[in-house]
Amino acid sequence: MKKVVALMGSPRKQGNTALLMEEVVQEAEKLGAKAEIFYLNGLNLKGCQACFACKSNPDCVTCVIKDDAAKILDAIVSADAVIMATPVYMWDMTAQLKLLVDRLFCFLNPDYSSKLSPGKKILWAITQGNPDTSRFLPAFEKHGKMLEFLGFGQNQFLLAGGLRLPGEIRSQGEFLQKARDMASWLVAD
Repeated sequence: MKKVVALMGSPRKQGNTALLMEEVVQEAEKLGAKAEIFYLNGLNLKGCQACFACKSNPDCVTCVIKDDAAKILDAIVSADAVIMATPVYMWDMTAQLKLLVDRLFCFLNPDYSSKLSPGKKILWAITQGNPDTSRFLPAFEKHGKMLEFLGFGQNQFLLAGGLRLPGEIRSQGEFLQKARDMASWLVAD
């Protein structure tokens, strides 16, 4: 059974990003995956402290800071795929998601090899008000390359643009169908 971890970066639990992510998760579960969702906005997350404890102990797989990120990092280690769900804020991911992404530093060994098992897929589920979905894609492609450097596998981008009102995505069947299609990719071998 495939394990999928979904990281919800939006502060809106019922907004367009949440609905898009939930569409992917529901379809992945229909396809036999087990999914775990983390709503980052309500969690106690601290930023990386650059303490390098994760580098000084070869047995340390995740961050030594004891906050809510510990459970998320453990879940990512055992996952086959991760969904990074975020609306576009200032040409980038939300601060909530970026805070956790910075904590992924713990997955690197001192020699810059990865502590992760290879092949963990990443799906970026991105919503935005701007209808041009190519507009902000370079920022997320950059983040995708960084995740590959950390040891994650292939990145795919699920982009939904032109969404201005919370819940508006419900009437956008093409985005929801793309979400279901991406779930198939996410859980495929």
